[in-house]
Amino acid sequence: MNKRWESYVMYHQNQELVKFWKEYYQDKPDAKVLFLLGKGFDPRMNNILKLFLENNPGRKLDCVAFDFPSEKDPEENQKLYEINTKKLDALKELYGFGYEVLTIDGTLPWDKRIAQMCRKVIDKELNEYNDVILDVSSLPRAFYFNIAKALFKKMEGDKKKNLFFAVSENVDIDEQIKKTPVNENIEPLVGFRSMSSREANLDRINILISLMGEQNIDILRSIYNHFQPSDMFPVLPFPSKDPRHSDYLMLKYHDFFTEKQFTEPQNITYADEQNPFELYRIVSNMIQAHQATFKPISDHVCFGIALLTSKLLSLGALLIGLEYNKCVAIYNVSSTNYEIEDAGKFEQINQTSEPFLLWITGEAYNEN
Repeated sequence: MNKRWESYVMYHQNQELVKFWKEYYQDKPDAKVLFLLGKGFDPRMNNILKLFLENNPGRKLDCVAFDFPSEKDPEENQKLYEINTKKLDALKELYGFGYEVLTIDGTLPWDKRIAQMCRKVIDKELNEYNDVILDVSSLPRAFYFNIAKALFKKMEGDKKKNLFFAVSENVDIDEQIKKTPVNENIEPLVGFRSMSSREANLDRINILISLMGEQNIDILRSIYNHFQPSDMFPVLPFPSKDPRHSDYLMLKYHDFFTEKQFTEPQNITYADEQNPFELYRIVSNMIQAHQATFKPISDHVCFGIALLTSKLLSLGALLIGLEYNKCVAIYNVSSTNYEIEDAGKFEQINQTSEPFLLWITGEAYNEN
């Protein structure tokens, strides 16, 4: 079975990405770009937009910002939110791009907030744009997974328009953000809940693919207990900037593996920490192999993807969710709040953030 992104296009690091943009737009002087980002406290919020504008002066661009205002945010979070907003306003004044804020009602339940946001994305007219860039750097997973899905469905059949996913990756920032997870009422993400009802298929076989990362062990335990898999396949980040990262994660989750009597080392898989397309390929192979293996006894094999990993590798899980939406349930435990200790420290750490751009649909995949 062919994979949609068997061949892929991805750019990372400032120099490589800037080179691509300059070459790409050299022959497209009239191309117009729609840039979507999340408005929040994460210092990476403006990184990629700033890099794009600095290296594409005069480019026709409109920016849409998804805003999730909350009066309950801690003081340090609000401080960073104001800093990021001022930086975005300064970019708007300097480069003169079109700007629109889509405010999401924070008083609504999660599912309704996501539905409200998706309606706004679906209603957005894209006729005037050649390229759409979704920057997930400052967006919660539950939201950007569904924004991406709405854009993907909207643009999938248009070979003249290009859809890109972008992220400013910084594992140190992710680790500095203290999250209070909600472990009650565990359910897959809205929009990625294939076969999630246990009563849906009596002969259903559940396979859990856990993308290992720095999340709390209790999160994986909650996902496991809700999904009730017949088998589990941990995916560890390797190669990694820290060569011992995978070893550390195995030690961290050792008690959980012992508790669940996980004794199948051959089930452990490794994926490049900085290549979501490779993760997509590896998990695609696992899905296709299991579907073929279980075909004689069941057509209902459900794959649960546990998002415990970085924002960059989560994009690999997003690609899986887009292609295998009918047999994949993606689990991400939401947080009630996010806390940071020092806004100034975040600004300093952000200087080492790295940009990644994934080309999802459009000209790069058109057949000759």
